[in-house]
Amino acid sequence: MPQRALPALAIALAASLPSAAMAEPLVLYTNDFEDIIGERFTADTGFEIQVIQESGGNLLARIAAERGNPRWDVLLFDGVGSLHRLDAEGQLRRGFEPKGLENLTPFAQDLLPETLAWFPAGAQASCVIAYRTDRVDTPPTSFGDLTHERFRGRIGQADPAVAAPAYPCVAWFFHALGPDAAQAFWTAILDNDLRVFRTNGPVRRALSAGEIDLALISSPNAYQMPADGVPVEIVWPYGGAPASSRGVAIQAETTRMEAAEAFIEWMLRPETQQFLTDNAGNDGWFLASVEGVTPKPDGPEGVAYHIAPAGFAADMEALIKNWFADQAVR
Repeated sequence: MPQRALPALAIALAASLPSAAMAEPLVLYTNDFEDIIGERFTADTGFEIQVIQESGGNLLARIAAERGNPRWDVLLFDGVGSLHRLDAEGQLRRGFEPKGLENLTPFAQDLLPETLAWFPAGAQASCVIAYRTDRVDTPPTSFGDLTHERFRGRIGQADPAVAAPAYPCVAWFFHALGPDAAQAFWTAILDNDLRVFRTNGPVRRALSAGEIDLALISSPNAYQMPADGVPVEIVWPYGGAPASSRGVAIQAETTRMEAAEAFIEWMLRPETQQFLTDNAGNDGWFLASVEGVTPKPDGPEGVAYHIAPAGFAADMEALIKNWFADQAVR
């Protein structure tokens, strides 16, 4: 009789133990906040998390390579076009209504997709003009000024195929000007011996070191330089600039759904976005997506953020990135 009872006892004991999926940490893929987000999330929610950081282009390549067997549970990514495409491919969970949606700012509410497959977690200018005040006598006042001969070989920018914020910069021009005019605009800048760096970090370091005199650069990287004492001023042409929105999403087939939902709700808390603002270094210069967050001092005020529609940015992504790559290596 004990031998017959053992299977039932074993089943009962197994049912009372946490599953392997529950015991494993939540896996976050991100291109921001990697140094501080994990420990704070665990402290606030009790869920363990593994944070994997890559540049935007590398993250997208990794997600594509894993499509048949995703290794990630949640994604924090800077670029609505890429999030839109992942949603259209069925890779994101749809229809989740997290606590905290009522905290979204009007700007963030306008970005929220109807599918509720991802949620705005902040925005930044994907490219403003930063210039060295000690090296540029007559600074530009518009993006078009960057085509002037006096700036030949003196301008740097991140590669839109690699740096997540750089693609929304280029995409907005294609949306606002139309493809033909946008290609003419970027061709003129590239023909002015634009220096293309892999990501925004190297652009910032090159401008800080005086290797270049001007940069098309994301606003968090731009505002970090004056904070570090670099003689740089920042131009927002016409009161605004192309922008990108950081979004947070759940992998459609995650086995750690409870922790994934907790991560979304945690990202939409004012306390979380305040913590990221205060502690994330240059990444802290962002426009919060929820009410009740005090921005960093000395950051942009009263400026407009222009984001290309998510569907347009997704549909044009391969075309724009391939075209830009072809032009940059001529």
